[in-house]
Amino acid sequence: MEAEKSNPSLSAANVFSRGSLQLTYDLIRKINPSLALNVRNIMATEPLPKEVSQVENKNSDHFKVTLDSFQVRAVVEGLMACQQAEGQKNNPGMELMSKTLTEDWMALAHKMIAELPK
Repeated sequence: MEAEKSNPSLSAANVFSRGSLQLTYDLIRKINPSLALNVRNIMATEPLPKEVSQVENKNSDHFKVTLDSFQVRAVVEGLMACQQAEGQKNNPGMELMSKTLTEDWMALAHKMIAELPK
């Protein structure tokens, strides 16, 4: 949170942390392997600049998501399908994390819709 306050670009809807992208990959890889691979490939790109104190900490990496709107929609649908799975209902922590992750991806989808030409 501290890094987000000092760097406003980290709070943009199209910026995701390494952990969020990894969890997205883990949740959707059985449902849509090729899309999961696209999500994982984002983590192979150069992370956004960060504070000097965080340079050596890979967990503080943030990445700009460059997926198209159809891919973002598929991510949201995949995450929603994961929430409906029986295994999630027995794991309230994972269910909460996947709901929060879905909200983050939906925020990106809304941003993409808002940026469409009139």
